[in-house]
Amino acid sequence: MKKDAENHLHQRKIFNYFTTGNLLPIVEKILSKRNSFLALVKRYKTPFYVYDQEGLDEDIKRFKKAFHANIPRFQAYYAMKLNHHPLVTRRVVENGMGLDVASKRELSMAIKAGASKIVYFSPGKSDDDLIYAVKHAGIVRIHIDSFSELRRLGAITNKMKKCVEASIRIHIPAHGLWSKYGIPLKWLKNFWKEADIYPFVKLNGIHFHQSRNRTVDFYKNTIREVANYINKHFSSQDRKNIQYIDFGGGFEPYRSEGVFLENQSKRQKYHILTPPAIEEYAQSIGDAIKKYLDPVVDAIYLSEPGRYICNGAMHIVLSVADVKDKENCILNGGVNMVGWQRFENEYFPLINLTHPSKTEQPYHMWGNLCTTWDIWGYYCYAKKLLEKDVIVVPYQGALTYSLAQSFINDIPPVYALSAKRHRK
Repeated sequence: MKKDAENHLHQRKIFNYFTTGNLLPIVEKILSKRNSFLALVKRYKTPFYVYDQEGLDEDIKRFKKAFHANIPRFQAYYAMKLNHHPLVTRRVVENGMGLDVASKRELSMAIKAGASKIVYFSPGKSDDDLIYAVKHAGIVRIHIDSFSELRRLGAITNKMKKCVEASIRIHIPAHGLWSKYGIPLKWLKNFWKEADIYPFVKLNGIHFHQSRNRTVDFYKNTIREVANYINKHFSSQDRKNIQYIDFGGGFEPYRSEGVFLENQSKRQKYHILTPPAIEEYAQSIGDAIKKYLDPVVDAIYLSEPGRYICNGAMHIVLSVADVKDKENCILNGGVNMVGWQRFENEYFPLINLTHPSKTEQPYHMWGNLCTTWDIWGYYCYAKKLLEKDVIVVPYQGALTYSLAQSFINDIPPVYALSAKRHRK
């Protein structure tokens, strides 16, 4: 009975993740910056990406405020795989965040961005990757993925005679596909013992992560299991060596997108994704730390937000190339700008800046690639649609620019939005 009740509660939480309604607040926010967008269109040919520093700053500030209020000893590292554009990464660093990297390439970019705090995690790191990270050990913390990686890192640090701080990535059975990363929690004590063999590897942290968490359950459950394991298998002296616990990222932006739940022939409705607000994520994680981890370890807590930080930092600007009929129009850019067929199933409010409206009309807003899956959306906030109208696709900062590809079309440039031109 208890298990049935837990399953029912979980299903209710997932169902509540999808709600009806619209994203009019986002439309209004973009319209408040209409003059700034149109000023860019006067200077540059569409299509292009727009870097929105004001939007980035707002989300960084809100994130840091929420987590520092609930976890006093907290450090945030932006996951730059979500958007690695220099304007984004440099601004994140200027706002006091570290950077989370997943390759030698990203590590080099993070150093160029001026980061003084970097965490490096990926599976399958090569010896060259590890050597490069150890060379920058003064600012880089390595999150180890396996016993094999520990042994190779130990040999490399022994040869270089250079110390590096490290954590070990763990997973529990409930993590499913995310068990690709790290070691099972039940192996943690043995891993810790083996790390003692390597004098230049300072293992002092535990790391876990799962993306796109629709509820706070992942964090609470994993924190509880990690705390129970530490309490059972680590002596009070051993626990003093656990100085960092990293609960990853996976925080969803609140009410910034939707999904089409019907099949392709009936795309008349979309549902808005309604995850917890960032304050709810932070409070739930903070409460779990106080309840489970504070009694067993005295640690600094790390997190690697990505999507939440950069989602509102970039928008896409297009123009209407051809109005085919009252139901179909062609825009002058394709979804190669986001790297995948995102808008077949995901909804974002398309906004006509030339003929703006706060009422949404049904249109098939096609891209200009020679494919049938090149579509930007099935609706547009517009009084009417005419050729050369300027269309904004908002909140395209996460896993879009980073995935863009030169498929048929080139990848367009990025221009910065000027706050001085915003409509009063």
